[in-house]
Amino acid sequence: MKRFPENFLWGSSTNAQQFEGGRNEDKVGLSIADVRTHFMKVEGKELHIPESGFDDFKIASDHYHHLDEDIDLYGEMGFSFYRFSMSWTRIFPNGDDDEPNQAGLAFYDRMLTALERNKIQPICTLYAYDLPLSLVEKYNGFLDRRCIDAYCKYVDTITRYFKGRIKYYVPFNEQNTMVWLPYYTGGIEINNSEDLFRFDHHINLAFARAVEIIHLNDPEAKVGGNICNTCFYPATCKPADVALADLASFKAYAYGDIFCRGIYPKYYLNNFKGTDIASIIQPGDMEIIAGIKTDFLSLTYYMSNVCGDGGTSNTLTNAMQSNPYLPKTKYGWTIDPYGFYHLLMDFYHRYQKPILVLENGMGTPDKLEENGQVHDPYRIDYLRSHIEAMSDAIADGVEMVGYCTWSAIDLYSTHEGFDKRYGFVYVDKTNGCKRYRKDSFYWYKKVIAANGENLD
Repeated sequence: MKRFPENFLWGSSTNAQQFEGGRNEDKVGLSIADVRTHFMKVEGKELHIPESGFDDFKIASDHYHHLDEDIDLYGEMGFSFYRFSMSWTRIFPNGDDDEPNQAGLAFYDRMLTALERNKIQPICTLYAYDLPLSLVEKYNGFLDRRCIDAYCKYVDTITRYFKGRIKYYVPFNEQNTMVWLPYYTGGIEINNSEDLFRFDHHINLAFARAVEIIHLNDPEAKVGGNICNTCFYPATCKPADVALADLASFKAYAYGDIFCRGIYPKYYLNNFKGTDIASIIQPGDMEIIAGIKTDFLSLTYYMSNVCGDGGTSNTLTNAMQSNPYLPKTKYGWTIDPYGFYHLLMDFYHRYQKPILVLENGMGTPDKLEENGQVHDPYRIDYLRSHIEAMSDAIADGVEMVGYCTWSAIDLYSTHEGFDKRYGFVYVDKTNGCKRYRKDSFYWYKKVIAANGENLD
């Protein structure tokens, strides 16, 4: 029996803030990604332009000036589809401008034309943690319902302008992580459960309205929510450890329930104890949530985690432990293809929605040799084992749309900059972002050509 169905889609992913660059082009506006001074784990977070400017994302991988070259590389690998995100501030520099920025629309028109030339289907993520800074300054971002309206105007503009050219839409990148990390994902620091629920509820409303807008404007397009999750193992068979692993899983299931069932499960609402939820949910809100009609469920997976109370804490944050039975990357991320299989089985059989994997990959330092070669057998091994796990899940009944690795080309890691690389193509930041094919480039090309039958 063949590992993958004939119509299975193969590709890879990037996002605008980490890859696109060109932040001085097209009269693009400032986003929170341009002005974040710290990653989310650092105290004293604030939004302002650092003294050194914002070179991290201003140039990134300079896809803006390498667009045709990059997409031709995707075509050379044989991609069926490509997942990217659009920059809201390239379309509406202030987030809620009266008219869209035509130069920004022209950039994405050029991108879609290049994809069409290479017979690659686009998957468009509409928001990937790059809220227009103006909306934070004016409204405090998604704490205010006016931000929902601005987002919906942006979605309406994109789906009307590019009608018929984008088959798959994802309204929010890794939406379940936004409530954990509101500063990083939404530009605002939140220290109380009431505002945290308000923030999350407004994003869920924005998602629901986006699904409706996309289906209305482009009936042939398909829409799905995106969940970033790991497989959670209890550290022992102690009930307390099992409970912590369950709690971690429930935090992701809540968004599956929202995306696929249009409900707020009780265990989700219990995360906001002490909050006057009824004062935040306005009349008609839950009818909007209940009306969500998604076509697929998209998942992001990199590693598994272990949960255990250690005898000192029953909070999830303090419960994560190392797994002595699994290898790890340089950055401490476990390599666990079975966890990937478990995740696919769990979410498909729970929700019965076709699964689209949007991100799966291995971040490591890579060395560019003097002859222009990059040898990355560790990346090939990681991807091979996870593709095999995905094949096992399909054999056990999981319906899948396709598989995107992270990432197509090296991009700016939010954790480690360009020291941590994920792509099939090396970006030389010391030489005008020149591109070099890695060994994994040729390997993945062979995998795609054989529709996953040849993983050697």
